Amino acid sequence: MIIHAKVALLSIFSCALWSPLYWIWEGDIENIYIIVGWILTTVVSHLWLAAKIINMRMFSVAWRSYMLTAFFMMGFSIAYFASTLYLSFGLYICVLSTFHMGEYLATALFNPTSISLSSFILNHSLEFNVAMILSVVEHWTLLYFFPGIKTIQWLIWTGFTLCLSGDLFRKISMYTAGKSFTHLVQYYKRDSHKLIVNGVYSLFRHPSYTGWFCWSVATQVLLLNPICLIGYTVASWKFFQERIYYEEITLLNFFGQQYLDYKRRVPSGIPFVCGYSLTQS
Repeated sequence: MIIHAKVALLSIFSCALWSPLYWIWEGDIENIYIIVGWILTTVVSHLWLAAKIINMRMFSVAWRSYMLTAFFMMGFSIAYFASTLYLSFGLYICVLSTFHMGEYLATALFNPTSISLSSFILNHSLEFNVAMILSVVEHWTLLYFFPGIKTIQWLIWTGFTLCLSGDLFRKISMYTAGKSFTHLVQYYKRDSHKLIVNGVYSLFRHPSYTGWFCWSVATQVLLLNPICLIGYTVASWKFFQERIYYEEITLLNFFGQQYLDYKRRVPSGIPFVCGYSLTQS
């Protein structure tokens, strides 16, 4: 496990140690030995984290990991303690923070040579950030004017399950691809770059995009956003349609007939997206 993953995991652990504070404050935990042990563990963990940051200049990784964990804890608290009206938003914060934190950890663990701060995908693109803001605006607007819409439990949990499934499927594809996986389209073939056709890649040519597409659309099911559900579906489909088209040009250049045969027998993984065809050249 490389140092990036260690610092990220230590940041997650340190932040998560604050979670018992609520139960201590409420008096649910009264055993003095447990309280003292929690305080000591929290202090030691944060001192250890500070030492790692200072010695290895990993502040940028640590604070992002720490804040994503804090957002997850906030989302969990909203979902668990607040009114049912806010359940979907609390779960949304959980799946959002989990997705971004998981992207960094998966890259650090499965392909550490390509790790960078951009692996968090926190600033993917202007369009990505605008779409996220619009989804939150729609959610709270509908919550204010039509609060009943936000209490459809079966839709909330369906969206939540699809989010987790899509995210998990993407992380499995990152693990399967290993060093051949990168967040950016590669235009030069590395020595370690291999054509992966086993595991989830035997089901879809681009399983990481399949998982991301499912996750993206499912977030709007979770938020019960009818307008953004349509918008996210169209925008995500368009993004992956273009991405797959250009990525497959490079893959055909890298692997030639091997990729062409693979392409003929395995679907792309995004509905109605065929990718690049030699007849288009």
